[in-house]
Amino acid sequence: MADQQESVRRQRVLSEFGDFVLDHDDVDDVLNEGCRLIAKALGVDLAKVIEIDRDTETGFVRAGIGWEPGIVGHERVSLTERSSEAFAIERTEPVITNDVRHEKRFDFPRFLIDHGVVALANVPILLPGRKPFGVLQVDARAPRNFDQEDIEFLKTYAMILGPAIDRLHKAAALKETDERLRLIVDNAKAYILIVSDAEDRITDWLGGSEQILGWSSSEAIGMPSDMIFTPEDRAAGIPNRELCGARERGAFPNVRWHQRKDGTKVFLDGQTIALKDGAGSLRGYLKIGQDVTERVRTEAALRESEERLRRFGEASHDILWMRDVDTLQWQYLTPAFESVYGMSREDALGGDNYCTWLDLIVPEDREQAAQATERVRKGEQVTFDYRIIRPADGEIRWLRDTDFPIAGANGEVALIAGVGHDLTELREAELRLQVLMEGIPQLVWRAVDGGAWTWSSPQWGELTDLAPEQSIGWGWLDAYHPDDRDAARRAWEEASGRGNLEVEARIYHAAADQYRWFQTRAAPVRDDRGSITEWLGTSTDIDDMRDLQERQQVLVAELQHRTRNLMGVVRSMSEKTARASSDIPDFRDRFRDRLEALSRVQGLLSRLNDHDRVTFDELIGAELEALDGSAERVSLHGPAGVRLRSSTVQTLAMALHELATNAVKYGALAQPSGKLRIQWSLERQNGSADDSWLHIDWRESGVTMPSAGSTPRGGGQGRELIERALPYQLKARTTFELSPDGVHCTISLPVSATRTVAERADG
Repeated sequence: MADQQESVRRQRVLSEFGDFVLDHDDVDDVLNEGCRLIAKALGVDLAKVIEIDRDTETGFVRAGIGWEPGIVGHERVSLTERSSEAFAIERTEPVITNDVRHEKRFDFPRFLIDHGVVALANVPILLPGRKPFGVLQVDARAPRNFDQEDIEFLKTYAMILGPAIDRLHKAAALKETDERLRLIVDNAKAYILIVSDAEDRITDWLGGSEQILGWSSSEAIGMPSDMIFTPEDRAAGIPNRELCGARERGAFPNVRWHQRKDGTKVFLDGQTIALKDGAGSLRGYLKIGQDVTERVRTEAALRESEERLRRFGEASHDILWMRDVDTLQWQYLTPAFESVYGMSREDALGGDNYCTWLDLIVPEDREQAAQATERVRKGEQVTFDYRIIRPADGEIRWLRDTDFPIAGANGEVALIAGVGHDLTELREAELRLQVLMEGIPQLVWRAVDGGAWTWSSPQWGELTDLAPEQSIGWGWLDAYHPDDRDAARRAWEEASGRGNLEVEARIYHAAADQYRWFQTRAAPVRDDRGSITEWLGTSTDIDDMRDLQERQQVLVAELQHRTRNLMGVVRSMSEKTARASSDIPDFRDRFRDRLEALSRVQGLLSRLNDHDRVTFDELIGAELEALDGSAERVSLHGPAGVRLRSSTVQTLAMALHELATNAVKYGALAQPSGKLRIQWSLERQNGSADDSWLHIDWRESGVTMPSAGSTPRGGGQGRELIERALPYQLKARTTFELSPDGVHCTISLPVSATRTVAERADG
């Protein structure tokens, strides 16, 4: 039995705790301080508050004193029938165990034993209405005989805790509600929100009042609220009529034109609400209204086009209709009804057509449809899906109705209108989409605690061959390439600070027996306090995309290389053409022809992938096609498919162009009796395809050559290109001879490893 001094000390502890509760509004702070004081009062090392978690049927160690890290805020205890905590909660009775080693009634959590607890006592914590919150428990490491007086002290403490917890919970909820209301008011910029006192003097100018009406808060406060009405309405007593209606009915519609500070008009759709206290005394008014000026003007324009709208309704594939708000009988129904419902409008509109409509609805959906109709009668706009059974063929079809009220002149709902849309095909498409989503190769998962998985989609297991339980926690890392696991861990360590997770790593593909690159992304799910509760993520196969990116880099490098080569060719060509030209027109014609030849080559090169090559027969064919009808006097002999090195194509093409141009202007293709024979062959040095040479023989015949000593015609730049540039740039062997009956030129140059068409056909 505690002596008088001990009782005084305990009373002092209760007093201290009461003061603490009054000064603090955080539940955890109150509970932890309560544990500290009660442990001090009863002279024990350990105390805790265990909160009931009904979802998991466990008790959560919400607060405590004296426990090792990782217990308070983390540990849970079972609330089975052999739990002392469950016993205290269910029977609302205290529990005393003065020696846990000999206690036969209960099983104790492991962490209690690990902390050396020998004796304990607990009492239930009850919220107002005797609703159990949890238990308050003290634990002693030394032998202890807890008695009834100790229990009474604990019960007194618990009686303080219960209402305190309830008060703090309600205060937190009220604070959250106040914050939501503040946010609503601050963000309601599309509405005027005007509060006035019982004399209708403005006290608050909120929401979008200033933006919509033009007066600032300082200008409006203290003025009568009828300042926003038009002079005509003020003269007609409309403001006072609305106030009277609000006082009598609680709220009165305010749907009319109003006046801004600058004298322009604004149409507000809202109401005036009488603000009364609990005793029913008038405290003021609230005017709330939305600026619907544009909508009203649009409606006016729509009324002018009423006939066109009627025709539209008649032609619409959607069902347009109107009902009387009192009888719910259809007054208007468009022809689309017949094609969707499979019955005539005459049959649908006959008798009690509201009941007829309900009878067409699948029984499971009728109550939902009826409730939606009642909500619209009260002024709501409602959208809902339901099924009907067509009486003609028994087919079930899905419909989506959007129903809305139409107000009469008195501001009350006079009609119910709606639009019905046939969703049957959309529903079928959604079903197909669901099947498709279940089959996509993207991997989906959830995680907590900075990377510990709690769930993964079936696709993950199918891809990695890991069972679901093997991937839980950090087991998913086993599917990652060993070299990428550290990067994945680092990405998780940095994810909370960044607010997202993004990492590219290799994941094992069991079916292919290889690692493939995946892009993993995750976003956090946060609670109301902004704390991360879990992560939702996906892993997408990007292996092929990475291969394409690498190939693109190679192609870009090749493009840059070819561009540099091309610019060099153009520069050299322009310089040589300028030297060989007699004037600007001559330069223009020569340079244009050579650019066209170069363009033809580029056209051939641009169609190649990174493994193909331009062949000689393609190159010479492209050049001859540009001869404008002279090609019939040209004979070609040689194997098809001789692949040219890409680095040689441009220079060789220019040489062939010079030969062809000279032949057209002065040689075999310029004289009626002239002929041109182009023959080529492929020679493999030492029998190896990797060391192959192309031999080209260009021979003109039947040409009347100029007399000896006359001025040479053409061939200057072309001959220089053949005799100097080809050997220097392409390591070619060339000859150029002006024979008695025409030009004879030979070119031999190394080519790519290749097989001719005939050789490829043979195998």
